[in-house]
Amino acid sequence: MYFCGLMYQLRLHLNYICALGMVAISMVACHQEDEPPRPPIYGAPGDTLMQTVIFYMAAENSLSRYSLEDSLEIIEAIDSIPESARVVMFLDNVRSSRISVGRRNESMHVVKTFEENVSSTDSAQMDAILHWIVETYPSRHYGLVLWSHASGWRFYSPEAKAVQRRSFGKESGNRTATDDGSEMNIPTLARILEGLPHFDFIIADACFMQSIEVAYELRRVADYIISSPAEIPGTGAPYQNVLVPMCSVPADVEKVVMDYVDYYVNGRGHWSFAGAEISMICTDFLEQLAEATYPLIQQLFGLRSIPDCSFVQYYANPVRWGSFTECYDMKNLMYKNLSESDYTTWLKAYEKAVPLVALTPRWTTGYSMRSMEMNDIEHCGGVSMFVPNESYESRGWTDNYRTLEWAKAVGFDQTGW
Repeated sequence: MYFCGLMYQLRLHLNYICALGMVAISMVACHQEDEPPRPPIYGAPGDTLMQTVIFYMAAENSLSRYSLEDSLEIIEAIDSIPESARVVMFLDNVRSSRISVGRRNESMHVVKTFEENVSSTDSAQMDAILHWIVETYPSRHYGLVLWSHASGWRFYSPEAKAVQRRSFGKESGNRTATDDGSEMNIPTLARILEGLPHFDFIIADACFMQSIEVAYELRRVADYIISSPAEIPGTGAPYQNVLVPMCSVPADVEKVVMDYVDYYVNGRGHWSFAGAEISMICTDFLEQLAEATYPLIQQLFGLRSIPDCSFVQYYANPVRWGSFTECYDMKNLMYKNLSESDYTTWLKAYEKAVPLVALTPRWTTGYSMRSMEMNDIEHCGGVSMFVPNESYESRGWTDNYRTLEWAKAVGFDQTGW
């Protein structure tokens, strides 16, 4: 497990982001002449390597074409990853459901094709697929990329289709690039991942996943969580740039964050996007953050009160979209509603839990087909938090929220909501 304490000072905003040179790591194996030759496929099933990065791409939806683009980016970078690492990719899109494996000097190749259409958001099937991967391709370290549509902690229920709520994933179920179908709630996702080896990191390459509620559900399954509290570009992470630091041991998670944002800041993408809001959470300190937040929840929400959010940064616009909460920036909410002394004390716990933030002044939103802007980037932390509202009662969101581990840890049920 890594030591987050070394990174407390790595707070980043756009004006501090710079492109970093990528260092190619080469490893030379020395052999005596009488030593038997290396097997033809180094890293074959059963070989235990240092690092295995698993991609779980739930793309049987409107993101299907982007899944192919990201697959090509991975193929482009595979020969640059350390020799002691491998990439295993489960891809479920409109074409097929299959698992591919690749290593340095061993290009990505399909090792398993599913004859029947897999539902990537079905808990039993996801559990079986991930267990097959870790049992077939053992590793001392694992990283996980969750790739799909998402909307953070908000619960999905098939009875509420009129109110679209993506939690994680979107499965059309009929090999079409549509967004009608099943999804997976975050507590279910957490239970699946808790049955697997501990992950060095989870990159949720999906919209709205960097909320304090999601991170707290996943705190036991990974050291670091990297994601966005807002929408992300359809093309997602630039894997041709970030795959190498993902596959290092230890994984260079700081470089992953900075290179992700730098790619869009400097306009190197194939598509035009305004920016990307990315942060990194160190799960070791989430319970301390919950303890620091507990006494403040009554101040903010006690007796069914609602804090002044008039100028608090938000990442979703429910007035336009109707199917989301505002996704208020947690740090900005505290900054604008707490006393200076309370905020200063709380901020120490927050910066331990969120040691790295890379925010851009604006980002592209697909819902309104325009850019949304940061209104106070200096006091934003790149992690969202739920603020209750009377209008959410009829949708069941407040009832759903009370069942989350974060809500229980901070005493939300004592506020009257």
